Amino acid sequence: MTPAALAQAANRTAGEVVGRLSSWPNVERDEAGQVVAFSGLTLRPTAHGFRVGTRGLHTWCAWDTLFLPALLRQTADVRSLCPVTGSVVELVVAPDGVTSARPADLHVSFPSLAATDTDDITGSFCCHVFFLAGADAARTWRETRAEDSVFDVDAAFELGRRVVAALLEPGSSTVMEVSR
Repeated sequence: MTPAALAQAANRTAGEVVGRLSSWPNVERDEAGQVVAFSGLTLRPTAHGFRVGTRGLHTWCAWDTLFLPALLRQTADVRSLCPVTGSVVELVVAPDGVTSARPADLHVSFPSLAATDTDDITGSFCCHVFFLAGADAARTWRETRAEDSVFDVDAAFELGRRVVAALLEPGSSTVMEVSR
C-alpha cells in the first residue's frame, strides 16, 4: 500500500503518513515506497507461511506466527520448516492459543537478547527464531547454540501473549485488521 493510500484510509495527509512511517522501527518498504512489512507481518516470502482466511502472507520469524493472530483477532494457518530436521511444521494458531500442531512436540528457538539489535530486528533476532520439530531437534539446537533459549510452543505462545497484552486491551487502537 502506498503512503498516499494509507493517508487516504487514515484521513491524514501524505506527509503525516510518511513522517510517521519513517519514525517507526520495523517498517519495511519496497523500491516504490509501498509498505510491504510491519512488525513481523510481511508480503515478502519467508520461511514462515502465514494464512489468514484466504490471504497468504508471511512472517519474519516463527514467534511472529504465535502472537499475530491475537493482534489480528483471527486464526492463522502456519507452515514452516525445522532448520534441524528439514521437516515441514504446520500449526493452526487462534488468538487464544495453538489449536493444532504437526508435529505435536514443537519447540521455538530464541537468540540471546544481548545479541539483538532493535534497529535491525530481522537481521539480529528474527533470523534465529525457528520452529524445532521435536525434543531431539530442540536438543541439537541447544547443543550447537548454547547462548540461545528454546521453549515449547505453548510457552512461546504465552510469552508472545504477554508481550502484546497491552495492545489487546479493550479500546486499544493498535489491533490490526487484514483486508479480506
